[in-house]
Amino acid sequence: MRHDRSLRHLLMMNAVLAAGLIWTLFVVTGPFALTADAATQYRSNRASDPPVEAITGVGNASARQRKQMIDRLTGIESKIDELSKAITSGAVTVKIANVEELAIDYVRLADVLQSRK
Repeated sequence: MRHDRSLRHLLMMNAVLAAGLIWTLFVVTGPFALTADAATQYRSNRASDPPVEAITGVGNASARQRKQMIDRLTGIESKIDELSKAITSGAVTVKIANVEELAIDYVRLADVLQSRK
């Protein structure tokens, strides 16, 4: 008997909430817009530079991201070229400060060389 009462209460609450939802859908005009307009997208004809809308619009976010990636990769490529030129020109100097800490295990080195033959 107790479960029947709680079930009736739940069904009543469900009916009240459904009625409120239906009331708001049909009677209340609220923040829902009646029409929606999409932003125009730039279609490239490769004859001229894209307009400002194409660079800042939401629809062309992938083009902006691709341009950023290409710019960053170009920067990385130039830095690698600089490093390569510095290394091949001989302008790099190497200084070993801890020579006394470097120890060579000659027995192990001999074993490795013998196993390679």
